[in-house]
Amino acid sequence: MSLIHIPQLLKPEELLKIDFLFEKSQFVDGSKTASLAAKSVKNNLQIDTNDYEILPQLQSIIVQALETSPLFQIAILPKHIYPVIFSKYLEGMTYGWHVDSPQMRNPHIGGPVIRTDLAMTIFLSKPDTYEGGELMIHGSQGITSYKPNKGDAVVYPCMYLHCVNPITKGERRAAVTWIQSEIASIDKRQILFNLNQIHGSLYQKDANSVEANLLLQTHSNLLRMWLAE
Repeated sequence: MSLIHIPQLLKPEELLKIDFLFEKSQFVDGSKTASLAAKSVKNNLQIDTNDYEILPQLQSIIVQALETSPLFQIAILPKHIYPVIFSKYLEGMTYGWHVDSPQMRNPHIGGPVIRTDLAMTIFLSKPDTYEGGELMIHGSQGITSYKPNKGDAVVYPCMYLHCVNPITKGERRAAVTWIQSEIASIDKRQILFNLNQIHGSLYQKDANSVEANLLLQTHSNLLRMWLAE
């Protein structure tokens, strides 16, 4: 899959809990966690990664939402998810054009080094409460702008250049993470996703039809073959 918009990843009650925890959090200079050239263009605030009280609660909400999102699980096939970072942008803050590191080490002791196949931004502010702050992604079809509803998520390949436009008014809150997929290839993930969608349609019509079973067999065998690569 290329660019994926997941509407309402977070439920209203989860967003209320996140808002409450945000107000209690301590924020630090976000550029400290950037690497390479991204450090010079990153200007935001993020919850201190040494916060062992509030940050784990916030991360748990996001992880649970991802684990129970059918679209995320089917389209992304996640193997490893980097610990979620929570940020806010105040007036004048921005994150210039950059590309993410190809690998990131999980900061937990003994955590794995993950291959960053995909990045995810979860929007934690209503779009009419701030001006600017659009997520801009320079993908294969050109530049796409995202400023969706609070609780929505956007997932995109880490190989794409992307930025956050300057905030001209208000405050933009977001959660970001990176994912290593079970299947590294965008094209192969797209094929598996398409087969899954077609199977779902056939299953609704006749769960035990020859066509539905054959398609499920094909999907399963391709996944098994590509997992072994």
